[in-house]
Amino acid sequence: MGSAKQLTDDLEYLGALLRRSERGGSPFIIYALWAVLVLVGFSMVDFAPHRVGLYWMIAGPLGGVASAILGHRYGLRIGQVNREEGIRHLWHWFGMMVAILLAVPLGVTGAISWPVLSRVFLLIIALAYFLAGVHQDRPLKWVGLLMMAGYVGLFFIPAYGWTLVGILVFLSLIVSGLLERRRCGTPNR
Repeated sequence: MGSAKQLTDDLEYLGALLRRSERGGSPFIIYALWAVLVLVGFSMVDFAPHRVGLYWMIAGPLGGVASAILGHRYGLRIGQVNREEGIRHLWHWFGMMVAILLAVPLGVTGAISWPVLSRVFLLIIALAYFLAGVHQDRPLKWVGLLMMAGYVGLFFIPAYGWTLVGILVFLSLIVSGLLERRRCGTPNR
C-alpha cells in the first residue's frame, strides 16, 4: 500500500514539474495593453502633467483587473490555470501599486516635488517589471532594465523625455510580447 501512495505522490510531483516547465507565460494582449497604457501615461507627463495622477489612478487598477481577467482566460484556453501562480502575480503587482500609493504623500505634502516623485514612481515600476521578469515572465526583466535606463536618460533629455521613454517602453513591451508568443508557439494569444 505504501508503494502505491509513493507512486501517486511521485506522479503528482512530476506532473507539477511538467506543468511549470510548459508554462505559457502571459498572453500578448496583456503586453499590448500595458504598452498602450504606458505610452499614453508617460506622454502625459510632457503634454498634460496635471492629468497624469488621475489617469494612473484609473488606468492602473483597471489595467490590473483587465490583466487578471485576460491572464485567467488565457490560462483556461491553454489548460494551465494555476491559482497559486495567479495569486503570486496579484501580490507582486499589488505590492507595486501600494508602494506607489505610499509615495504619493511625499508629493502632496511637498516633501518631494512632483517631477522628482514621478521619477521615483518610474524606479518603483522598473523594479517591479525587473523582478517580475526574474520570477514570473522572463521578457519583463528586459523591459524593467530599459525603464531603469530611461530613468537615467531623463537626467540628460531636456524636452519630451517622458514621451521618449514611453515610446521605448511601448516598443519593448510589444517586441517582448511578440517574442514570448513565438517562443510558446501559440499565435492566437
